[in-house]
Amino acid sequence: MTTNDHLTLQRLLDRRDAATLLNAIHASAPHIALALARADGTIFVSTENWDAAQIDLTGLRDQIETREQFRLYPLRADAHLLGALVACGASPTQNFSLEHALHTGLTTILAHARARREVAHEALERYREINLMYRVSETIGASFDANAIPQMILDESQRVIHADAGVVMLASDAGWQVKACAGVDNELNDLLSAPISQTWFADKPAIITDLRDALPTYRAILWSPLQAQDHFLGGILLGRKDGAVFTASDEKLLSALARQAAVALENTRLHQAELDKQRMQHELQLAYDVQASLIPGATPELSGWDFAAYWQPAREVAGDFYDFFAGGTTPPLQNIVIADVSDKGMHAALFMALTRSTVRASALSAPSLAEGITQANRLLCADATGGMFVTLFCAQIDPRKNEITYVNAGHNPPLIYRARDRELIELTRTGIMLGFMEGFAFQQRAVALAENDFILFYTDGVTEALNAHEEQFGEARLRAVMLDHPHASPGDLLAALQNALREFIGDTAPFDDITIVIAKLL
Repeated sequence: MTTNDHLTLQRLLDRRDAATLLNAIHASAPHIALALARADGTIFVSTENWDAAQIDLTGLRDQIETREQFRLYPLRADAHLLGALVACGASPTQNFSLEHALHTGLTTILAHARARREVAHEALERYREINLMYRVSETIGASFDANAIPQMILDESQRVIHADAGVVMLASDAGWQVKACAGVDNELNDLLSAPISQTWFADKPAIITDLRDALPTYRAILWSPLQAQDHFLGGILLGRKDGAVFTASDEKLLSALARQAAVALENTRLHQAELDKQRMQHELQLAYDVQASLIPGATPELSGWDFAAYWQPAREVAGDFYDFFAGGTTPPLQNIVIADVSDKGMHAALFMALTRSTVRASALSAPSLAEGITQANRLLCADATGGMFVTLFCAQIDPRKNEITYVNAGHNPPLIYRARDRELIELTRTGIMLGFMEGFAFQQRAVALAENDFILFYTDGVTEALNAHEEQFGEARLRAVMLDHPHASPGDLLAALQNALREFIGDTAPFDDITIVIAKLL
């Protein structure tokens, strides 16, 4: 809407139309001299027989007044005086009806002109707003550069709204940060450097004119927040030192720009988040590919023995692993390793790769399995950070004796099924987890196997698997599956255990990695 302060008689009336109207009345009543005076008393238009250069309209109220020989009919826009219809000559009683009708007609014409002007002004404001939105969408909206957008916002703000100073600030966990500024003097800089008051920079647009204490040389501050949905991002501040204060139209225009700019900022944030997510997914996929390449692609071919193995990460990368490698003696022993890193995610995956290579190298170079694991522990303790450690079970199969030598470093005890006795035996721990205590000396044990005996190695992801009721699969169910399949091959036993886990878990997302290795003496 236009303000009355900008309305004048000459803006609302065409001089020629006004002159034609006055002269038409004068033709009907030639004894009357007529004029339209501006608010300052100067004559805007008059009939030919008018001879006064200026009329004193000081203190003219809403009523018709007579001053000296002049009859004054006020012309107003609400409380704002636009000017007056001035008549002189003859007596008021003779001309009242004619002059009153002219005054009423002029008042109606001015009201219509004012309405047309307000409609045109509103249309112009809408055009400016639409044009601004178009420009913003073409410039700010098309950018995904989070560092460039604040300056683009400020440039566009000062292009459409005159200001002596401007600032774009963004909110962060560390507080307000000035991302773009122009024309900022020491006075405004001191304010921005101080703790910012919510009274000043709130979540609603504001025109602030009471600046005597905070910014004495500024006449007005215009503030508009940057908000995306209910998320407060920051704001735009414009300052004026001279001239008119900011108007409601300025506030509306800056708010429209702020809304569009906030969407651009939020889209940029989401775009960057999506890029980061894609990059992380790509890195995790690469990590998974590297990690999966460390997991044996096939089980060992060892005379008189059969094997099966399963490895399922709960996330993109895993902390569990298993390994097969031969060596240690001539002929070589078959080594089996299963392990579980204490953490999850990328750190656990890296520590898993380190553990695998360290255990391999140490076990192959040491005179005994216990000494090899002790050496691996010393090396891992030197590299373990953040309290990370790994539980591990390492077994060496001697096919000549059908005997297993093992070290259990804090891991879930594997289960041996004794075919002759139809019972399960645990291979209990012989030491603590790796990476926890550097000087710990691990012990080893040996156990002999008979025909059709088998060993099931597993990580706690098996027994701690959860269903929809948050119940654990548990060791009892694991033992039951083993006892129900005493004559199964390792592959068939593994399939039975996988089916049991799937039926128990259902649609529940896996909580932990699952790793299983089965070795059977034929």
